[in-house]
Amino acid sequence: MVTYRVTSGHRAFAFEARRATAPRGFTLIELMITVAIVGVLAGIAYPSYREYIDRSRRSEAQGFLMEAAQWMERFYAENYRYDQNTANTAVAELFAEQRFTRSPRDGAASYTLGIQDVTATTFVVRATRTGSMAADKCGNFEITSTGIRRVNGATVSADQAQAMARCWK
Repeated sequence: MVTYRVTSGHRAFAFEARRATAPRGFTLIELMITVAIVGVLAGIAYPSYREYIDRSRRSEAQGFLMEAAQWMERFYAENYRYDQNTANTAVAELFAEQRFTRSPRDGAASYTLGIQDVTATTFVVRATRTGSMAADKCGNFEITSTGIRRVNGATVSADQAQAMARCWK
């Protein structure tokens, strides 16, 4: 606040003038515009983030599938068959003890890995969706003893080749 003194002839007048000050805080309109912008950004960013996380989980599961297939090949090289070792222990029992039976290794599982259709000369290793990936559009991943990769239960595309191209990278 500023006090001014004005003299006019023999009389003196005093008056106070207030300076215009900038308003403090935000108006409701400014706040609502900010909330709307944040909402739009979150609506765009969150689905992209979820897709990125899902892709990384699929990639990790595929890596574990490859590791499991390599383990099966080493098992065959040592025992000359896929279904059991030379002590007649079933490969499923030995497979369950390995470190690649779930993806990721730590935390909540997104995929569980297991052996399907094991014979003396063939096998299929499958990564089955579980937990947060249970409803994933890419389905379950498989790799066979001949190296064929498959996607089962994919809803991303009705065509197996397109599902493979989009999901198994």
